[in-house]
Amino acid sequence: MEGPTPVSASIHAATMVTVGDFMIARCSPLFEYPPTALIVITSAGAMTSFLAATMGILQNDLKRVIAYSTCSQLGYMIFACGISHYSVSVFHLMNHAFFKALLFLSAGSIP
Repeated sequence: MEGPTPVSASIHAATMVTVGDFMIARCSPLFEYPPTALIVITSAGAMTSFLAATMGILQNDLKRVIAYSTCSQLGYMIFACGISHYSVSVFHLMNHAFFKALLFLSAGSIP
């Protein structure tokens, strides 16, 4: 999703992209009881982080590299939820939202 720099900063850092990880952390009691739920979440997080990082390396546009970096970091957050470290995942989510918004705003000033 491309747009003006402030809109990209808001979308990719704080709002739309991070809702899934936050909902997994909030619904954590539902994932603790089924035996395969955490395995699926851990696998999905690991694959997401690896594939998004690989796609980010192949990009030429700075905003796209930062967007794929966000996807990769979300994979790490989901991986942390999969190994039942929900507080670590939410802490990483808050740090990522703050610093990625700053990075998007900084990238917008580069011609």
